[in-house]
Amino acid sequence: MKNSFKNNLKINLIITLITSILSFVSNKYFSKYMGIETLGLMRLFTQIVAYLNLADMGIGMASAYALYKPLSEKNSEKINIVISTIDYFYKRISIFILIVGLLLNIFLHNFIEITDYGVLLYIYWSLYVFNTSISYFYAKYSILFTANQEYERVRIIQGSGRVIFQILQIIFMIKIKSFLLFIVIMILENLYLYIFYRKHFVKKYSNIKRVKNIDKKIIKDSKNLFWHKLAGVMVFNTDYIVLSKFTSLSIIGVYSSYLIVYQMIMTLIGIISNVLTPIIGKFVAENSKDLIYKKWEELYLIYFYISTFMIICTYNLIVPFVKLWLGNEYILPNLTIVLILINLFIQMTRGVTETFKTMCGFFDDTYAPFLEGGLNLVFSLILVQKMGLNGVIIGTIISNVVVILSLKPILVFKRCFNKKGLDYLKISSLYFVLTGISVFLCQLIVKRIKLDNIETWLNWILKAFLVGGISIVIVTIIFLLDKNFKQILRKITRI
Repeated sequence: MKNSFKNNLKINLIITLITSILSFVSNKYFSKYMGIETLGLMRLFTQIVAYLNLADMGIGMASAYALYKPLSEKNSEKINIVISTIDYFYKRISIFILIVGLLLNIFLHNFIEITDYGVLLYIYWSLYVFNTSISYFYAKYSILFTANQEYERVRIIQGSGRVIFQILQIIFMIKIKSFLLFIVIMILENLYLYIFYRKHFVKKYSNIKRVKNIDKKIIKDSKNLFWHKLAGVMVFNTDYIVLSKFTSLSIIGVYSSYLIVYQMIMTLIGIISNVLTPIIGKFVAENSKDLIYKKWEELYLIYFYISTFMIICTYNLIVPFVKLWLGNEYILPNLTIVLILINLFIQMTRGVTETFKTMCGFFDDTYAPFLEGGLNLVFSLILVQKMGLNGVIIGTIISNVVVILSLKPILVFKRCFNKKGLDYLKISSLYFVLTGISVFLCQLIVKRIKLDNIETWLNWILKAFLVGGISIVIVTIIFLLDKNFKQILRKITRI
């Protein structure tokens, strides 16, 4: 398992670094050749599409959870039922998304000035909808392969497709400057994924047969998971919609550029999370709650340590990075950057708890996502009118603090570990103190070093090495005050 973990980690890291670099290049040329408003339009479409994906109702997560045990036990009958259930619902979801998405053309004028794009706006959106619809034709394959500890295979197919078609998008953006062709290439990427997933499925999983039985447990779990998906969409996919209504597509274009950095960092964290998820799923299926809790405690501390280091580096490096990447006109105020990074830190540290929650089959806390999504939407709508972009970000922070940092982990402790909520508060409070001390000391030292005149990429790289070196030393020293971290560090050193 260790070798498998290492291989998956290496492959995921390589693919993520390549695709992340290509994303930055793509964003730069997109804003240069198609304009900041069209960049904002693309980001807006992406968020609206997320609402269409609610039709999934959490079936993907519920079916992944349902597959771990039968795959471990080689229960062919149960595997057939789960895969047939996914197939049955996803075909209908694909058709539903296509129909509803096309009907949404009627309401596009509520968010966008139609005169800016004319009839092309409806063509762009219709193609976005079609692209989303066809993605459900291969989703069952990636779920099955990942649950069967073949994440390496999934990542290679996904990564190769992303690299090939990102390069094509960049080339055609420069040569033809067509948003229409940009979307068509997205559709071709989905067709590529379908072909290669299908080829591997036919070759290795020929024993899986389609049956008429439906797994009712998946339906039950997916109904609960739907509300979690809804909350996720409301938290992560309302910002651009609110901003388009109360500000402009240009602000979305600037803000979304920072979120590319945000997403790249989350993707780097996701390298570990994605590789760990099937391993945790198997671990949970085979071990007691005490052992599951110990594993969570170990991973939670590692996530806090990595997140603290990443957040310090990002704060000190993001402004000169954006200046070199896109120009001075894309620079946001320092307060806005701090607010973005608060949300980033919360999202980085939440991942491990969410993974354990899902793998333990804890889906019925449907009131939590209602609260999370509701708080985010209400506060964003109120504050955007007074504070603009900062108000939208603060709305997300409020919902994150109340639900993600407080309510959900306490519920996980009670349901998944048989622990008291007070135990979680003690652990997380200690880690936040360690993070606070680390940030304070790092900034104290970095400010004493003159690193402001960053005019070339070489200057930025030198600053990144310096800030990274200072941060990793200080964060490691501070976290060594925790005895659990000392034990973890010994394990990592041995590996």
